[in-house]
This record gives sequence, structure tokens and C-alpha cells, in this order.
Amino acid sequence: MDGLTLGDLAETNARKYPDDDCLVSLVDGTRDSITFREFDDRVNQVARVLADRGVTEDDRVAVYMQNHPETIYSYYAAMKLGALPVPINHRFKDEEVGYVLEDSGASVCFFDSESRETISTVAGSDDVQIGEYLYHGADAPAFADGLDAARDGVSTDRVDVVPTRLDAAALMYTSGTTGKPKGCVLTHDNVIQNSVNTVYSCHLEEEEDRFLVVTPLFHIAAFALFNNTFYCGSTTYLMNEFDPARVMEVIETERITGSFFVPTMSRRLLTVDEFEDYDLSAFDHYMTGGAPSGDALKTAIIESFDTNLYEVFGQTETSPVTCLLGPEHALEKPDSIGREIVNVAVKIVDDDGDEVDRGDIGRIAYRGPTVFEGYLGMPEKTDEVFDDEGYFVSSDLVRRDEDGFLHFVGRYDDMIISGGENIHPAEIEEVLHEHERISEVAVVGVPDEAWTERVKAAVVLHDGESLTDAEVSEYVGSHIADFKKPREVEFHEALPRNPTGKILKDELK
Repeated sequence: MDGLTLGDLAETNARKYPDDDCLVSLVDGTRDSITFREFDDRVNQVARVLADRGVTEDDRVAVYMQNHPETIYSYYAAMKLGALPVPINHRFKDEEVGYVLEDSGASVCFFDSESRETISTVAGSDDVQIGEYLYHGADAPAFADGLDAARDGVSTDRVDVVPTRLDAAALMYTSGTTGKPKGCVLTHDNVIQNSVNTVYSCHLEEEEDRFLVVTPLFHIAAFALFNNTFYCGSTTYLMNEFDPARVMEVIETERITGSFFVPTMSRRLLTVDEFEDYDLSAFDHYMTGGAPSGDALKTAIIESFDTNLYEVFGQTETSPVTCLLGPEHALEKPDSIGREIVNVAVKIVDDDGDEVDRGDIGRIAYRGPTVFEGYLGMPEKTDEVFDDEGYFVSSDLVRRDEDGFLHFVGRYDDMIISGGENIHPAEIEEVLHEHERISEVAVVGVPDEAWTERVKAAVVLHDGESLTDAEVSEYVGSHIADFKKPREVEFHEALPRNPTGKILKDELK
């Protein structure tokens, strides 16, 4: 059996729920409802536009756009043809965009008015060879075709769905905190199985949910959130800008049942003026991840939203969710990332690849139907991250407690060795996140003649608050061993981040 592909799913939904809302666009202050039949029709039109431009199976279609319905149409159109959509971080600049276009070998590039300037520069470069540019917006530049004009009058009839479930579906680039981003090849089965796992484990219901997507669609988390909702035949509400007050208004007026927010977004939502006046009674699936939340933030979310909190953990290479901390354990195990999600096998290994004892720290390794095929054009790197049993060995360090719950303790490359002791930055960060005056923190190791490395904390305070170096250090010492106390504290207005939002720790050293 060929099995279900994402293109098949679009057709199936159009037959099952033709007049139900698939997507409600709230982009740029508008409200546009698209039914499942209309969604599939528009995907078919865009697929024909791509086919007319020579796109066939295994080609790559770059998508450098913010959150628009057309962004999702372009993903699904490419996937119906057996081509791979290549979402590009819309915060990337000329050189970064050029790198992804060249590395992916994309033959077509979608872009919008927000990315027009960057793409105009890239298109004029001799280093990037793109055959066709498709522009979403008014007055397309001379080197591009307007997307709306290109699909005007194009048939909405069914397009043959080329691939099988084990074929490549998408090329998702990692965030590249320690070098150039790597292209992760995900199959249709990877993506759909992630939805199966998440729908089952988070108790989502067919046709019932209204999920808000406000995180950027170029990121695997938002891509997966849309696919989860789509898989259920439920409705996705799409926004292209995170305005906390507007998000709260949408949750209330649209009776949103769930969404995904990273911790920094959560903190901003909780400080919205007159928060207590919003009707949040429908909102019962609050999903978070991307960084530790900590006990205080989790408690504030649960009490303020009166909701079920789900913390998800994973990475691009795993489509992405591998571990889940459900609402029944959110406050019982607040510093945990939960346990492995259904259909994902986990082991924790040392530097030699041997499994560590319970309670010991090691690298988390995964096997299952959501694990990616490999890195595009990097066979040696792909071989390096898979062990002899077929487990993908990540760079995330974890330990498993006596109850079977996993605890993230840092990245393999981030470990600090000070005075012969191994120190994991995540443990110190978790302590400092609980300080009422601290908004954000990042911990790194810096060279030290006496200790090899010393612990340095980069701290962002809440507005109007103050702390001294000594107070920060002593606060850590009052919760964990003294040798883990920061010997250096640096205060920042904001932490340096890459375009995906991950903290660039190398810039803090």
C-alpha cells in the first residue's frame, strides 16, 4: 500500500468536510474564511501554476513568506506534485536566504511584499540560480510573476498526487545556532505520524477544535500545528504578527480552543492590560515549548488561563515532537519535559553510545516513524547522527528520574567544565527563571585560568527591577551547589537571538 500523503489528506478533507471552515485568515486585520473544499481548490490551482513552470517530483520549491494562506497553499501544492517545499525563515537576510536557496537547489521561489527587498537583491546575484519567482502582493517586480495573476482562471480540478507516504514531503532547515543551517528531509509519513502522535496524546477531537497559529509557518512547530489541526478536520486561525492584546482578543471573540506559545510569548500574554476581563472559557489546550518554562510560569499560565497545559519537546529532525508533559503532571513535574510521546522510542546514551543508568545524564536518542531521513547533501553528517540500531542521537542532554520522566539539562556542546566538575547551564537557568525580578537568562562557560571555565550568567531584568551580581550569584547558591554559582554576571536589555528566536550563546562568551 502506498499509504496516505499530505496531498491525499487535502483531498480527503475536501470530501469529508467540504463546507466546514478549514482556515480563517486574520492576517493584516482582515477576516477571511476558507472552507476545506476551497482550500483544496486553491492548492490545486497553485500546483498547476508550479507544474506549468516545470516543477515535477523531487524538485524544491522555496517559500520565503510570512504567515499568509498562500504560504500554506504553496506548501501543499508542492507536496501534491511530489516536490519539496522549502520554508525559509522570513527574518533571514540576503546572505542567509541565498545560502538556503543555493543549498536546497530550489527551482522556484515564492515571496511576499515583506521579503521583496531581500529577494530583489538575491535575484540579482550570480550565485543563486532560480528559474521562477512568484510574488504574493500588489505590483510584482519585473523579475517575478504575480501569484494571483498566475492562478487567475486556472482550473481547480484534481491534480494527481504523485508521491507515496515514504517519499520526501518537505525540506525544513534547522536554526543553525552553531553554523550553517542544515536541510532536514521529512517524509509524508514523518509529518502525518507526528500529527497522529500529537492528536492522540493531547486529546484533540475531530472537527471540534479551533487552533490559533501565530508562530511563523517557516518553523516546524507552526507547520506541525497546522497539520495537526488539518488532520482532525478542525479549523486553523492564522495570524502573521504576535500582538499580545490582539491575540487575547482573538482567543475570546473566535472562541479559540488552543494554540502554541514559546515562554517569552507566554510572559507577554500574562501582562496584557485587564487580562482578567477576557473570556477564555473555550481555551483548553495551551501548548508550550522551545525553551524551559519553569514552575512559576507554568503555575501562572494554568491559574490565569484556567486551562490544560501541554509542554512539548523535540526538534526539526523528529518532525518535531518527541516528548510530552501533559496537564496531569504539569505542576507535579514542572522541571520535566515529560515522557516520550506514543510511537517514539527513547534511550539515553553516553559518549560511547552505551545506555546510561537511570538518573545519569546522557544524550537523548530517538527511533520511530517521525525521525527524519537525513540531512540534504550531507551523507557523512547523516551517518554520524544515527547509531547502529537506527536511533537518531541528538545533542540534547537529559536524565530520566525514578518515575520515568525526562529532564532536559542542556546541549552537549554547552556543558561547562569548571574545576573538574560538569555543570549544565540549563540547571542554573531553570533556577534563575524562578527569580521574580528576572525576565530572561542565559548561562555560558567562559575561559578561566584557575578553573578552566567559569560560569557566566547573562540576565535580562523585568522593567523597573534591579539586582546586583552578588544577589544573582547567591540566589543560585541558595538553590543548588555552590560550585554552580555564576562567577560572572552580565546584565542585558535583551539577549542576542538568531532569526528563529534561539539565544546565540556564542555571542555571550
